[in-house]
Amino acid sequence: MMISRTSSTGGPSHHVPVMLREVLDTLALRGGNVYVDGTFGGGGHSKAILDSCQCNLLAIDRDIKSIEIGKELKEKFPKRIKFYNQSFSEIPDILDQNLNKKVDGVLLDLGISSLQLDNPKRGFSFQKDGPLDMRMANKGITASDVVNKLKEENLAIVIRDFGEERHSKIVAKKICEHRKNKKIESTYQLSEIIEKSIGWSYRKQKGKYIHPSTRTFQAIRILINQELEEIISVLPNIARYINTEGRVVIITFHSIEDRIVKNIFDDLTGQNMGVSRYYPERSNIDEKLFMYPNKKFLKPTNSEILENPRSRSAKLRCIERTKAIFRENLDIYSTNKYDKILSELR
Repeated sequence: MMISRTSSTGGPSHHVPVMLREVLDTLALRGGNVYVDGTFGGGGHSKAILDSCQCNLLAIDRDIKSIEIGKELKEKFPKRIKFYNQSFSEIPDILDQNLNKKVDGVLLDLGISSLQLDNPKRGFSFQKDGPLDMRMANKGITASDVVNKLKEENLAIVIRDFGEERHSKIVAKKICEHRKNKKIESTYQLSEIIEKSIGWSYRKQKGKYIHPSTRTFQAIRILINQELEEIISVLPNIARYINTEGRVVIITFHSIEDRIVKNIFDDLTGQNMGVSRYYPERSNIDEKLFMYPNKKFLKPTNSEILENPRSRSAKLRCIERTKAIFRENLDIYSTNKYDKILSELR
């Protein structure tokens, strides 16, 4: 098994909230305000937010494993936190049914939580042997379904589009050749197939490089959890739920989701002047729903990366709500192409 010079999923086995100080500072927390942690995970960010000031928090996570952690925080902050076992794309539905129709800040940490990554039974990591699962919500199609049933052509598209793997066709071909003789059932099995097929390419790279399985595992995980659809479905219309001067803070971990967030943020702030493929053309670019408090994204400090290597690819972006009136536009970016691919597995 090939070992990367810098571990792709290394770091502590316990939950460590990424860029915690930057998150608290950027949210500009105030007592009495209401905030949303849309990716509760291990609860690190939520706990710090509640500890920082006398605010109220709506905590959301689709992973059933987060429920127990949510209950623990509920015991400590009985009147200040509500937990919802739902996807963050359902934030509008949750707020529509809540007394707080608008909030003063939304946090989305788009990385995989330690609860998921460190549990071999969840199948997220190629560094731990376990079943090919990768489901965040413990329902729906699994990674095993993808690698054992998807047509070779579509598997290559997924690995290329969601993993940005330039050798996607080789990987898809080798996976399909292997499954003809034996079903691919474990993370180690899949990783070994990938490593044997394209490991040579990664060993040729100078300096630091990632494990050859990293991009393919990422691609499969994004597909089955519909991670990009989650972002696209909630961000373009989030303005109606944010109070003036409220902030949306998002931490991304790979270039695909970061490009989507950046493009939507640029459109919401009027930076793109309606040219983004992720958001429709605006009729009046002077009606900016958001502004950038700081246009430059933030990255973790060197000391944090040393303590928590999983934070090294993180980028934090933030926008702040203006007084502009929200006008709904449903003509947003579509991912129908991948819905068609997924239909093979249903």
